[in-house]
Amino acid sequence: MEYILHEAGYAAIKANREVSIKEIAAIKPDLAILDYLLPFGSGIEMCLDIKNDPSTSHIPVILYSASNELKQFANSSKADAYIAKPFDIEKLVELIRQTIL
Repeated sequence: MEYILHEAGYAAIKANREVSIKEIAAIKPDLAILDYLLPFGSGIEMCLDIKNDPSTSHIPVILYSASNELKQFANSSKADAYIAKPFDIEKLVELIRQTIL
């Protein structure tokens, strides 16, 4: 994912550990892209944390997963968009552009 974003001209920060809402607010990202399954927890929970906190609720979130329940996961987590794995890289980049406008 990090490589794809860099190749598309975006600066990307990869979280190798759980990141607090306070850290996310300090980074001020234009977008968060979360896998349903994160090494440190659930992308749904992280998305809900982002969307429910006033300091980060404005940050668009794209959720991705190979799960057949992705649409429901995205709706229940308040994600702004979602994309199923495997995904076409061009479609992901276009979704990112649409989401951050």
